[in-house]
Amino acid sequence: MTHDALVAAARGVFEATGAERVDPAYILPSDIPLELSGEAVRARLCVFSDHRGNEMVMRPDLTLPVAGQEAERRAAGGDGAKAYTYAARAFRLPAAENDPMEFTQVGFEWFGKDSSADSDAEAFALVREAVAACDVTPAATEMGDLSIFPAFVDALGLARITTDLLKRAFRQEGGVSDLLAAAPEALADDLQPVLEAPSSKEAEAAFLNVLSERGIPMIGTRSVVEIVAGLRGKAAVHAAGGVPEAARAALSDLAGVNCPAGEAAHVLGAIAGKHGLDRMSSAIERVAKRMDAILAAVPGVATGARFRSGFGRRFTYYDGFVFETFGQNLTSRQPIASGGRYDGLIEGLSRSRAAASGIGGVVRPDRILRAKGETA
Repeated sequence: MTHDALVAAARGVFEATGAERVDPAYILPSDIPLELSGEAVRARLCVFSDHRGNEMVMRPDLTLPVAGQEAERRAAGGDGAKAYTYAARAFRLPAAENDPMEFTQVGFEWFGKDSSADSDAEAFALVREAVAACDVTPAATEMGDLSIFPAFVDALGLARITTDLLKRAFRQEGGVSDLLAAAPEALADDLQPVLEAPSSKEAEAAFLNVLSERGIPMIGTRSVVEIVAGLRGKAAVHAAGGVPEAARAALSDLAGVNCPAGEAAHVLGAIAGKHGLDRMSSAIERVAKRMDAILAAVPGVATGARFRSGFGRRFTYYDGFVFETFGQNLTSRQPIASGGRYDGLIEGLSRSRAAASGIGGVVRPDRILRAKGETA
């Protein structure tokens, strides 16, 4: 199959659901993806300034502009469930060798539909149907649930400042393990002006001054705002006595979860039971129900899918079920299909003027070609 044939095959599956076909704005204000796409994606954005000097980006995926369109519709009074589909170009600096900067995503986004384990399974099954329509056999599938870690943290009954810091750390690669491994200690003396600054701008200036005095360049994908927030959070956790040993043990067990997807609920339940976290029962029950529904729709997943507790955290607008499907001849950073739930995205994009559940999925025809050993 050619690239165009793959696009048509996948698009046909999504359009058959009755979703409205869209091709949203190519260009977005940079603050939207910078705030919502996560550290791993920020470094890959195609950024430029418009004629007024405003920082803009080419759309890095289709979820953000489609969700922005839906947020505007709902803020203007629109309601009810709404489904969109697309076969359109996205723009990101390559994540791996031979990935193009400009590529086609074929996918769908559902808004206002019941946020349930059954709808999670329905979205997953639809993506797998599109993959099958492209005549490619998945080599592996990874799943996660970004609501599980926050639920565990809440169930631990920690101080609010500690809870908030742990949740932020979860979204950073290695953040939780670094936090749990570190003994609670006071920040260096030269960072005290950052903590004592009366405003955010003054705190940011104080931090940049520390870097300058230490001769350290500002590199990486984290912003000064994020770093300052992290420093203040760590200082507050130190003042509160750090992360208790019992919480460290529970979260260390959770961080190690990497099991067959069909066993996820059992493994999570065993950890919750071991640490007396009875409040986890409803979240774990949803994982079990979702997997039962997925196995009923896509039985082959029973042997080819794994569940990881930290999977998907690099995309900060996702907040529930997430998945990626992989093919041959590609790296672990190059899924041929992916998707997930983002129930808080509409509220964030509309600045709380509207709210709606959301879930979507995409396939990458260019990567499917490579998985099949073919070229465009």
